[in-house]
Amino acid sequence: MKITNKERNQYINQIKKLLFCSSKERKKFLKDFNDNIDDFLKDNPDVSIDELQKTMGTPQEIADGFLSNINTKYIKKRTSIVRVLIIIGAIALIIFGTVLFCAWLNARKSVDGDYGEITTYKNNDDGSVEVIDIVTENIEYN
Repeated sequence: MKITNKERNQYINQIKKLLFCSSKERKKFLKDFNDNIDDFLKDNPDVSIDELQKTMGTPQEIADGFLSNINTKYIKKRTSIVRVLIIIGAIALIIFGTVLFCAWLNARKSVDGDYGEITTYKNNDDGSVEVIDIVTENIEYN
């Protein structure tokens, strides 16, 4: 059974997803690999996708072979950049969360307020103390 364009595109896309490299290297590799498929299909026009994979390799095998030849220094550099970006993102999220929490506390304080009680007393001539007024007010701190 002959390979359809859909099967070929799926095969190539599966490989593409497994390639961890620069887009320039990925494009070059996929172009060369497509050329190899074209050459193989010229000699074997009625081959199936399974037969193609047996000859060329599974997407994982192809990606592993390519990545084993790629510069490991580049992979380490890219991995460290990703790690730094994740750390920066985590710090930004912590700062953002702290700012939101403080804003929430401030908003809650302005709604609820800090209430205090002011009591007015009167000293009588006989030495007793009489409560005249009790006022509960919102106290603001500067």
